[in-house]
Amino acid sequence: MSFPPTNNFTTNGKLKKIRKFPAFSDDHQLSEFLSKNFTESLKQMIKVTVKTMIKTEMETFRSDFSEKLYFNGSYPRNMTGTFGRVSNIPVPRFREKPQDLSLKTLDVFSSEQERFMELINQMHILGISQRKIKQLAKTCLGINLSANKVGKIHSELAQKEEFNINSQPLDDNFQYLLLDGVYAKTKGYGWENNKSVLLCALAIRSDGTRKIIGFELARSEDYNNWQTLLLGIKKRGLLGKNLRLAIIDDTQSTKSALNQIYPNLKIQTCIVHKMRNVITKTNYKNRILLSEDIKKVFTVKDKKEAEETAKLFCQKWYIQEEKAINSFRHNLEDCFTYFEFPEHIWKRIRTTNILEREFREVRRRIKVFDNSFNSVESITNYANSIFNNLNKNYPACQNTFTQ
Repeated sequence: MSFPPTNNFTTNGKLKKIRKFPAFSDDHQLSEFLSKNFTESLKQMIKVTVKTMIKTEMETFRSDFSEKLYFNGSYPRNMTGTFGRVSNIPVPRFREKPQDLSLKTLDVFSSEQERFMELINQMHILGISQRKIKQLAKTCLGINLSANKVGKIHSELAQKEEFNINSQPLDDNFQYLLLDGVYAKTKGYGWENNKSVLLCALAIRSDGTRKIIGFELARSEDYNNWQTLLLGIKKRGLLGKNLRLAIIDDTQSTKSALNQIYPNLKIQTCIVHKMRNVITKTNYKNRILLSEDIKKVFTVKDKKEAEETAKLFCQKWYIQEEKAINSFRHNLEDCFTYFEFPEHIWKRIRTTNILEREFREVRRRIKVFDNSFNSVESITNYANSIFNNLNKNYPACQNTFTQ
């Protein structure tokens, strides 16, 4: 009896062994299956490629060596990279290792390890908690990684960080300077509850590009600490010849330090800080009505009208909220400096919101430490890494400050 030729039979009439694939209920299962099989195939390819590279280099060395060298099997090594963990890569070896043998192909293990550490480091900087990184490493890369190891990896890489913000020379082409501080806890450093503050300076060019140009860890936002930060910035190159405006929070210490280091620089007090300080000094029952009235002061179109609105605001609330009105009057003239600039940039130069957005990212990232650091070195290295990352990935809109 003859059979018609089909794909299920070999030439001698025997049935082929047909590979059966699992049934997939949806596209997601199919995608997972293909991804897993592709990854495993890639790992097998890596094993063969690495072994071949090393053996080829060893063959070249053996042909140039004066004495006869014999291979003696192989020993296993593991490689960790962004593709996951490749276990038991066979590395060839000689029966007797020559003293001057140095294989460049073995660098592939250290280079992949560095790439893996950098991946963990970037996840950490982006604010992913240590425990979540541990879970991701196990699920996606098949690697058992302790939560503490994540912090150690970041610490090691942070110490190697070549770009230290506080030591980089600056040019004098910045036009706007924003100053503010973000709080965190540093063990053994603060006066109360280990409280410390990162004083930060962010500078903006006329085209809107911005960068954090310096920071200082301090116990408080007092005059001496701000003076130290500003002196360091000036010594590194920001002489202030092109600075047109400094935007600061509602504190006298910051203003005094600026007047000392950059005496001719105009100052804009952040209106958000001003309103927040006034409202916190207001009785709870009056806060909603008072906050609506104080906003009207900063929604008018010229300085004269703003001063008249502010005067009416003070007259209305002085008897009920004397403490809040005294806070509002303090250095009020610095809140109206933005009227001296083109209207289209008012919203950007009358608050420290640009810097506050950077701080929002900083706070999100330091939450993985419960806002607490073990040492001054730890918070300094971490802040430097965060600010470098923000400088690279949070550019301002172009031409925002063009006159």
